[in-house]
Amino acid sequence: MRALPDQQLKKRRRPPGRRRTEPFWRLLFPPRCLLCRRLLAAASPVPLCGGCRALFTPAGLFCPRCGKELLSGQPCSCAPEILPLRGLFALSRYEGPWRQMLHRFKFGGERALARPLGNWLGRLLEEETGWQPELAVPVPLHRRREEERGYNQSFLLARFTAEALGIPLQPLLVRPEAAPAQSSLSYRRRLENVRGAFLYRGKPYPGKRALLVDDIYSTGATMQEAATVLHRRGLIVFGAAAAYTPRLS
Repeated sequence: MRALPDQQLKKRRRPPGRRRTEPFWRLLFPPRCLLCRRLLAAASPVPLCGGCRALFTPAGLFCPRCGKELLSGQPCSCAPEILPLRGLFALSRYEGPWRQMLHRFKFGGERALARPLGNWLGRLLEEETGWQPELAVPVPLHRRREEERGYNQSFLLARFTAEALGIPLQPLLVRPEAAPAQSSLSYRRRLENVRGAFLYRGKPYPGKRALLVDDIYSTGATMQEAATVLHRRGLIVFGAAAAYTPRLS
């Protein structure tokens, strides 16, 4: 297990786009550890207590084509730049306590987790990638599923990631048809399930760098399909997620 890099523990100045109401929200909802919910020091830049940091496995940059873990700035030999999704960054692997926490966020109604997750994801993207996205795009849910759940966890995550980066949130994609949940399907069925699932809406942003945000990157079928739609409209697309499932070799 890798240790949490020291630079991630340093306090950073607030990005230009950060809301001025952040101190108010910290007073109203004091920061807690994402995993055990223990109260944290107000100035803590990492939303984990000391004990839970030992349980946390950082992820980082991955090739969206072959799944290889990359060092910061290191290119992949399989040339992912020819794909609609040019890069992928994740906070952690989808396992252990981190998986349990994301289940609470996604299915347990704990939408308040979006703020610390998104803020942390935004800070690390700024520190560890050279992408410099100009807008953030959430992966959409079908309206019926969003109504059942009460929210779209990817939209909330994208909102606070965009806020941390100081860029606008642009919900440019819609999912007009309901489909079976990806988690219940095989890899082949997942690819078929999302083919043609997304439509573009809103004004075009040709040549702009877009950050496509989802909560979990598993097989990649959902994000790859969403990235294809954005790419066809002329955007340069990078992906970010709270968790990543490593591919089996």
